[in-house]
Amino acid sequence: MEPEPRPPAAASAPDVALPPRVLYLAYWGALEPLGQSLVVPALERMAGRGADLSFVSFEKPSDWRLDGLVEATAHRLRARGIHWIALRYHKRPRIPATLFDIVNGWRVGVSHGRRTGIRVVHGRTFVGGLIGRTVAATLGVPFIYHNEGFYPDEMVDGGFWSEGSSLHRVTKALERRLYEGADGLVVLSSRAARIVGDLPTVRRRGTPMVVVPSCVDLQRFVPRTIPPSGGPMRLVYSGGVGGRYQIDRIARFVAVLAQEVPARLVLFTREPHVSLARIISAGGLREDQWESQFVPHAEMPARLAAAHAGLNFLARGAGESGASPTKIGEYWACGLPVVTTPGIGDIDELITHFRSGVIVPEHTDAAYRRAAGDLRELVADPGLRDRCRAAAEAHYALEPACDRQVGLYRVLTAQPP
Repeated sequence: MEPEPRPPAAASAPDVALPPRVLYLAYWGALEPLGQSLVVPALERMAGRGADLSFVSFEKPSDWRLDGLVEATAHRLRARGIHWIALRYHKRPRIPATLFDIVNGWRVGVSHGRRTGIRVVHGRTFVGGLIGRTVAATLGVPFIYHNEGFYPDEMVDGGFWSEGSSLHRVTKALERRLYEGADGLVVLSSRAARIVGDLPTVRRRGTPMVVVPSCVDLQRFVPRTIPPSGGPMRLVYSGGVGGRYQIDRIARFVAVLAQEVPARLVLFTREPHVSLARIISAGGLREDQWESQFVPHAEMPARLAAAHAGLNFLARGAGESGASPTKIGEYWACGLPVVTTPGIGDIDELITHFRSGVIVPEHTDAAYRRAAGDLRELVADPGLRDRCRAAAEAHYALEPACDRQVGLYRVLTAQPP
């Protein structure tokens, strides 16, 4: 998906008049749910704010078979003048496949950057950052690292790696090099900004940094005109299963809630039903008390808005402080309170300020019962939907986040606003 590149502007044109020409690399697919919810809307908004963007993504073969989505995404990006370069994502064997993608991304990024006069490289995700840094160094242009959380620690929190293992230590060292070598930084939370800002090299260099949570298109995710009523209390979970995402404990929470009021768990995920059944059954939820289905991103706003509350349980660990779950922003934008574990990015402070959710401090039936009571009281509050929406607008709004990123591009290319 690589049309003929636009030629660089004529050398005689004054440099300050050029829009910031950016190569945006993300080790995600534009076609997968994260790409549709996080990357494509952000690129559209930034292009509308004057950024001249080329976008390199890594697409999974299964997503390429979604013909309607491929063409719709290509049209959306093309309509904004965004040059989309879609590369194939390779999964196995894991380390050689990732190394191949890194080298391929570097090759394509350098070739495209030289042809089109790229002035900034924006590397999003840990692997996207590794690719971006090598491309920027080869081209001799500024590099922005967009960290998407503390990846090495998240892998430990999810049980994929052991803390202190060779893989953990190597990736932690690479992560630190990305922070120290970046000319600009994007992080997901204020807590992450404090942690990264305290790194000696980042502090000494005064590296410009902006906080950009996992933003939500608030024009699409909106509350229902009339709140849901009747039937069991519907609690939704959207997104991945396994690793850091504690679906068995979510199921247990809903089972405890269902002892007090009729309740139903609805999961929007790609995970096969048979795999979910084993996990949810371990949490004590009956087969008739839950359902699951994959929902295309275009349908997600209406599905969420039909629920009473959203769920987000993460494993505790060092990776939590750097997180900004997209699902929470989507829940709030649709007027739903969130039931969540503590310590996730800036979420605790937002829940306290807006009274927009319930924090579950520990995984015991007693704690779940108290949280369930708090949730029932919260759902009965007529002002709840407006407060949840206000939390989304204050923290997850897409437009101001895009303004901050385009502002960073201009700082690094010394352009006026």
